[in-house]
Amino acid sequence: MFVSFLDQLPLAKTIRCPYTGIIPLERAFKTEFSYIISVRFPIDRQQWDTSIQLLQNQRLPFEYTFEISSDNDYQQAKELIEECGIEKYQLKPVYTGDNIHFFEENVFLSKKDILSSPISIKDIFANQSMNIYDFGKINIMPNGDVYANVNHPVLGTIYTSSILEMVHKEIDEGRSWLNVRTQTPCDNCLYQWLCPSPSDYEIAIGCPNLCHVKK
Repeated sequence: MFVSFLDQLPLAKTIRCPYTGIIPLERAFKTEFSYIISVRFPIDRQQWDTSIQLLQNQRLPFEYTFEISSDNDYQQAKELIEECGIEKYQLKPVYTGDNIHFFEENVFLSKKDILSSPISIKDIFANQSMNIYDFGKINIMPNGDVYANVNHPVLGTIYTSSILEMVHKEIDEGRSWLNVRTQTPCDNCLYQWLCPSPSDYEIAIGCPNLCHVKK
């Protein structure tokens, strides 16, 4: 059983699943697991209510990720958070291919945004050496395939390679953990190391920099 394999790893494990497909765990597996529940709009109200009950019965730590692609989605998420008293959540902008204006208004950084965010020398060094979103993370898919980032090539499979082997492969050959802002136009920008690391948004949109500083 896949969950049994994960239970043997001496690490904190997070199950990512949609609110429509929460995976109930047996009591024996309830020590190292937590949930990240994704919510995409519009929601199915009946399945939403069922998912709330399932999470209450599991009594495991959980956090919601609301996928936001428009101002209307944001308003619906806000109403659900208030209605259900949700304490741990994230609002995740989602690029659909036709909502670039939503991203330009709510996600792209301006010079003012960059300079107003507190940043330390330690943060600058981190931005120069590692991808702060991906570093140290691996994603194990239901079929056993392992990725550092699901948008990049597979590192191996848990059935034929050890975790250590795949970690070494990512460090030596991978494109995720050490992906920093060395590409054009960021490599010639004054704010190169003040900006956060490249994220999945750049990959989805096909733009190396999500900002209004360098077009």
